[in-house]
Amino acid sequence: MQVIEVSMIGVRSAVLRLTRAGSPLRFEIYPMVHMAEPDFYQAVAERLRLCDLIVAEGVGGPDRTSKRPAGITAITSSYRLPARFRRDGLVEQEISYRALGVPVVRPDMTGEQFTEGWRAVPWQQRAFALVGAPLAGLERLAFGSRRAMSRHLELDDTDFHDKFSDIESMAELMALIGDQRDQLLIAELDRIHRERAHEPITVAVVYGALHVPPVVYAMRALHRYAPRGAEWLTVIKA
Repeated sequence: MQVIEVSMIGVRSAVLRLTRAGSPLRFEIYPMVHMAEPDFYQAVAERLRLCDLIVAEGVGGPDRTSKRPAGITAITSSYRLPARFRRDGLVEQEISYRALGVPVVRPDMTGEQFTEGWRAVPWQQRAFALVGAPLAGLERLAFGSRRAMSRHLELDDTDFHDKFSDIESMAELMALIGDQRDQLLIAELDRIHRERAHEPITVAVVYGALHVPPVVYAMRALHRYAPRGAEWLTVIKA
């Protein structure tokens, strides 16, 4: 199962349709890249208007003006810094959910939950994130090209740990930003299925691409949902 494709024509994201026999409820999974061309986010927003419910990512909730946890600020600086200056025409992910007119739920961690988890991460890993991610952002700002920034984005149906299997020394940090948040998302989708499986609705799941394989596997194991189709959206043109 291809989630993010990188090819000669650029980077594309596969919008996955998950259905199961005996239920009219449908999940549409939107694998997000947090720095992309504005047209990508516009295309996602236009599709979201047609959905009945949106399940959206976002540690700390929807208020972007509130103070971000220090760990989130550090980790996201790897793409926020180049996006702030629209490096190669790329911008940071921005979708105004309020303007869509569709109900939104956010099962992600609260700021307090993330901060508590961040404090439990070994100090060496926190130091690496606090220093390494901003440096990566500055490097992308100064020297990054579309081709260079696209190179690491390709993702198939390997799970979060397979993608980062070579970073064993970062296990606790990866668990915080991956596994723990995946569990919250899966629990919310499980709840939606149990309460609304009889309804002919489309539920959009808008999360970072690395969260997608665990969700697809979990919904298949829990309720036999499986991808029955996909549509490609262009993230970055070559």
